Amino acid sequence: MNNSLREQMLKSGLVSEKQAKKSEQQTKLKVRKQQKKSKKDRNVIDENSISHQVTQKREAEIANTKKLNIIKEEQRLQKELQAQIIDIIQRHKINDPNADIIYNFVDSTNNLVKQISITGIQKQRLTNGHLAIVSLNDAYHLIPAPIAEKLFEQVPEIIVCYNKTEEEPEEDDPYADYQVPDDLMW
Repeated sequence: MNNSLREQMLKSGLVSEKQAKKSEQQTKLKVRKQQKKSKKDRNVIDENSISHQVTQKREAEIANTKKLNIIKEEQRLQKELQAQIIDIIQRHKINDPNADIIYNFVDSTNNLVKQISITGIQKQRLTNGHLAIVSLNDAYHLIPAPIAEKLFEQVPEIIVCYNKTEEEPEEDDPYADYQVPDDLMW
């Protein structure tokens, strides 16, 4: 149809052969430019959407990796702390295998009355607040008060029985002058 219109215009003398060819080339050039532009636009959009998806996926993987690293680090620190606590208790425990006195105490973690074998000196030191009882793997151990205070700062639930002594008695305490007998058992 395009050729017939061209031929008609050439026959009537409205356009010359040169003008017709130039017009044809310009229209072909315009069509090619439009096709290239639309193809580039499609490619840009596709590349952007694919790269955007890849970027989002990569960011999600990085976020998950960071979360897992934080969890692993917390677990590692927790294990390290547990190992330190076990080491401290094992090095500083002063349980006597020849102890002959049964000492009853209330386990502060589960509010049950428990007992441990101690000597007379250990009993007096425990009552005065110089020793403390700690729980480790369902066993009870005696440790010195300064060690117990350090453990209390890190993991307070491990300290089962600790009689902190007050430096000065209350002024209004009517029983301040009376001493508690050493042989008092409950």
